[in-house]
Amino acid sequence: MREVRIEDRIVGPGHPVFIVAEIGYNFNTMDEARQSIDAALECGVNAVKFQTFKAETVTSRLVDFPAEAGGSNQFEEFKRYEISEEAHQELFKYARERGLIAFSTPSHYDDVELLERLKVSVYKIGSDDLTNLPFIEHIAAKGKPIIFSTGMGTLAEVAEAYETILKTGNDQIIILYCVSNYPVYDAALMDLRVIQTFAATFPVPIGFSDHTTTMSASLAAVALGASVIERHFAIDKKLDVPDAFFSADPGEMKALAHSIRELEKALGDGIKRPAKSELEMRSDTRKSVIATTSISQGEIITKEMIIVKRPGTGIPPKMAHLVIGRAARQPIGEDEVITWDKLT
Repeated sequence: MREVRIEDRIVGPGHPVFIVAEIGYNFNTMDEARQSIDAALECGVNAVKFQTFKAETVTSRLVDFPAEAGGSNQFEEFKRYEISEEAHQELFKYARERGLIAFSTPSHYDDVELLERLKVSVYKIGSDDLTNLPFIEHIAAKGKPIIFSTGMGTLAEVAEAYETILKTGNDQIIILYCVSNYPVYDAALMDLRVIQTFAATFPVPIGFSDHTTTMSASLAAVALGASVIERHFAIDKKLDVPDAFFSADPGEMKALAHSIRELEKALGDGIKRPAKSELEMRSDTRKSVIATTSISQGEIITKEMIIVKRPGTGIPPKMAHLVIGRAARQPIGEDEVITWDKLT
């Protein structure tokens, strides 16, 4: 399994989950955008992500969003939420000064060049471009890590995108599983075991882009091996922006980040052994050979003289039969633990 370095973070199995707050265009003013970055930092995420597009190069004027996504005209919505290059510069600088990795999802070749001018360290490719292989190849040729989402795709389409990146010589790839509904209300649609399918198919870190409205899917994804969690983020669910209502607000994102870190500790390394906290419990509550009656020095021990019960500090149960027929080296009291040094 290849690891991927994004600035000073190593992403992959065995490393802390890389948590991304997808701010996207969940703001109406630069002040709201800066507040979003500050709030994301306070929540404990590793990175903030935006979306880089121009309406003219992302969609036709003649198509609307599906009803679940508001049903509005796509061109008009994208036009309203375009982020200028100057705004990009300010937001990326602001995030970086606060120790956050800042990156974005471009939608056109011109967007890539804008992000290159900002010296981004990683690119995100959205699910809408999963089959846009020439565009994927163009981004991959920049030689920077690529995170790509796989919503609406088949395994064959994911493999084709993956191979397209590899052919450029770029093997710094992270694949995100996601379901492209905004939001996903029905947990039965998630099929989170695809994360394991991806991990068995592609030797790269696998992550999860979460479009649900609760924490359970992200936490399950981490338990299934996800190395990246991306979640839409807004400082207020009531903001007049399309994605705010299903995005995590600061309280939810902070709880999610905390729960992920707690879950990472709980998952451990997979080696079955007694926990340090169990060692005293192990001796006190396991069972061993105990005398049922007083046994005199030199007396031959019979089956009726012993029982297996707590504590576990004596001869283990699997060796109880070896005690029978042995002589007591010393007097043994009733209910006393029998150890080998007490036998001849």
